[in-house]
Amino acid sequence: MSTTAYEIYGRGFGWSWRLRVQERVVATGGHHYDTSQEARQAVDQVRGAVASLTGDKEAFESEDISDPQTIVREDPTPSGEIPQDRNNWVWQLQTPERTLANSADRFPTESEARNALDRFLTRAAGALPMFMVGAEYEWRGALRSIEVGKPSLTGIVRELKRGFRHRKALRRLDTRIAVAGSRGKTSTTRRLDDVFNRRGYDTLTKITGNHPTLIHNGEVHPIERGGPRTTLYENISVIGEFAPELDAYAAEDIGIFENQGITEYTTRLINQQLINPDIVVLTNVRQDHNDTLGKTRTKIARSFARSISAGTHVVSGEQNPVLHDYMQEEIERRGGTIEQVEIPDRHEGMIGAETAHAIDAVLSFLDESPLPEGELEAFLDAIQPEWTRLPNGRIFNAAQVNDVESTEMVRQALVPDEKILPFVYLRRDRRGRTASFAEYVDLLYEQGHIDSAHVGGANTRAFAENTELPVTRHDNGNDAEKVLTDLLAEGNPVVIMGNTVDEFMREFEEAVSTQEQEATESIKPT
Repeated sequence: MSTTAYEIYGRGFGWSWRLRVQERVVATGGHHYDTSQEARQAVDQVRGAVASLTGDKEAFESEDISDPQTIVREDPTPSGEIPQDRNNWVWQLQTPERTLANSADRFPTESEARNALDRFLTRAAGALPMFMVGAEYEWRGALRSIEVGKPSLTGIVRELKRGFRHRKALRRLDTRIAVAGSRGKTSTTRRLDDVFNRRGYDTLTKITGNHPTLIHNGEVHPIERGGPRTTLYENISVIGEFAPELDAYAAEDIGIFENQGITEYTTRLINQQLINPDIVVLTNVRQDHNDTLGKTRTKIARSFARSISAGTHVVSGEQNPVLHDYMQEEIERRGGTIEQVEIPDRHEGMIGAETAHAIDAVLSFLDESPLPEGELEAFLDAIQPEWTRLPNGRIFNAAQVNDVESTEMVRQALVPDEKILPFVYLRRDRRGRTASFAEYVDLLYEQGHIDSAHVGGANTRAFAENTELPVTRHDNGNDAEKVLTDLLAEGNPVVIMGNTVDEFMREFEEAVSTQEQEATESIKPT
């Protein structure tokens, strides 16, 4: 789970970037570029400059940025006046030649602007770039997209008949990496793309999700699906279209693919037929997709292990020794190899530590030098959770991690010794997830970490009747802003759990964002 990212996006006058921390944009680039690749390179310049300012020029692998500096200044209104009731202080990151980054907000005092600058500097070096390919990219009519067909059994069969051409295209990639697991697949895929791109590899990376993309050497290409769902055979389309271009580059070619399979069969199909990876990065094994991958973590681990082909090396971030031994026996029996990611004591318990150190394990397997220590530290610092502070309390959206193990890690990172108020949002099509969260809140209640819970979405009555603690229900149709007000009125910090993909949750996030803005604007000069 990453709470910080550089969003690279296109508008009517070009590509630019913005740095988002939690729900809030904290910095912008101020320049516009003809291509997403140029905007991505501008992000790398910012990260390199910040790494230099914070004390270690070697902490981030990028081009050398000469003499970076920060300034905090008053920015008067166009009339030249500075009214006392307006926010006029801003910060900038500069070199002698140009401005690299600007504060996204104005602040009422110099002190507030400096605090915001400090927060930017602690997050900016480790944040990952991500491409926005929704409506914002459509300004550029010449942008090359990849069209894939509608998901259907007939389509899969038709595409698989092209197997010879597909295998030939795969062979053009010197190294193929697939990223699988329960949590952190997308951020790990982005991280691998980021590292190999900066090291000069000819890099082809596929990201799945609601806005799937192919990234070729930092240039983004949206994948246009013919239907609303992920299609397994779209991997054939993107590899077939782009792999022939890789021979034109002198650098070594590397393909990085997020495995979007959510059943044992589809996960195995992608690994063994569509990608045939040299390396599989298994981020972790969590209790999610219980209905399709297995009812327990052991059965989910077995599904992942059975997807590995002979000759494939697995880098596993799963730290449970029993699960690791189980997967090792299964994978080695199939002719593969596996290593468990080692997490040093200083990073024990940090969110995402297993996926961050998995990058070093992949680099080691390929005889590459490890990440600079400063870069690894910056990346981990950037993805640690922090509260969103509202006028009447604190809130954190942990629903984006979906499973109880990851949610508990977030809770411990935020408030190891303080009680929270859970708001569990349920979906009708995620019954296994609903059951696991019912057990989880009961356990939190028994251990004294919570006094009660709120629940929203589908099947709230069944959830309330099958838990031991007091539960307040918010059924479908409730106003999101009122629900937020009711939660904050309880007094304890609020942690959102369960599911985040729903129209109500989008409205809820907007209500949180509005209150966060109000909290910022309520700060008065001293």
